[in-house]
Amino acid sequence: MKEILNLSGYSVDMERYNYSWEEVKKFVHAMECSGVELLIGGEYDQTIPRDLISSVHLPGWLGWIRLWREPDTVPIDCDPYKLAYYYGAASQESLIQTFCANLKNAKQLGAAYAVFHITHIELEDFFTRNHRYSSFEVLSSAASFLNAVCRNFWRGEPPVTLGFENLWWPGLTFLSQEEIDYFTKQLAFDNWIFVLDTGHMMNALNVSHEEEGIFQVLSQIAQLSHATRQRIKSVHFQCSVSGIYQKEHCFCDPPFGFAELPYAQQISQLMPMIAEIDQHRPFTNGACFRILEILKPEYVVHEFTSTSRKEFEEKIKTQKNTLKKCTEL
Repeated sequence: MKEILNLSGYSVDMERYNYSWEEVKKFVHAMECSGVELLIGGEYDQTIPRDLISSVHLPGWLGWIRLWREPDTVPIDCDPYKLAYYYGAASQESLIQTFCANLKNAKQLGAAYAVFHITHIELEDFFTRNHRYSSFEVLSSAASFLNAVCRNFWRGEPPVTLGFENLWWPGLTFLSQEEIDYFTKQLAFDNWIFVLDTGHMMNALNVSHEEEGIFQVLSQIAQLSHATRQRIKSVHFQCSVSGIYQKEHCFCDPPFGFAELPYAQQISQLMPMIAEIDQHRPFTNGACFRILEILKPEYVVHEFTSTSRKEFEEKIKTQKNTLKKCTEL
């Protein structure tokens, strides 16, 4: 079981390491980890050491399903920024080309797998939770899109293993084996795995306490089929206990005038809300070890949000110490 860290190739993270990949390497080794799961966009630094990269996290487009299912509903005069970062592209063909390019980049970086969110959410639905599509619709469209992407590669298989990650919006949540089977049976390729994000599952379950969250995650894992558990090769290991916040701030109307705001302003309003929901805290309750003990993933990603290198280090050490105490018993 390889332990790795989350990192982006953007200035917000790299400035902590003086924009030095060698310093990143030293930090990873000091944390007793073997590499990083790197979040990258369309371009990346060609000097990134290949032995540092364990996996790549592909960009997540929250509105890409609508471009794929209903391209005519995407406004002709849509903000270019929204086209690129919300829909993923200006057209279906461009979306395929962009995704293919991202997979090629992941392959060139030597990633063992490339993570992709299988989800969709309209911006107003962050508040209302009255979603445009059901999970079945999102999963069916995602399979259709991914099949179209993979047809561009040798024998219809992606050049790097695709890792499908869960979120708490419609799509892949790991809360329904029926939905999982519906999705996987439509895939025309086999080079894929599942990536279970424990905090995202906790968000989907609306838990408010760590012990409760661990118990709920274990209960959900127990309901997954053997085949599904076998496909979970990576775990984004983090704790999120935002149930009370969600009950108080979701399932309501958007703020007045929200729909008319430019995309950048909408996102600036939503980011603090997402941070409150998706907390990315370290586990402190030793029962969390049972999750890894049952799944036996090949990769465990210590995935935390942080405002500084010191805070990131403290969170990693907290979680690793929690796991260490369990293995020493």
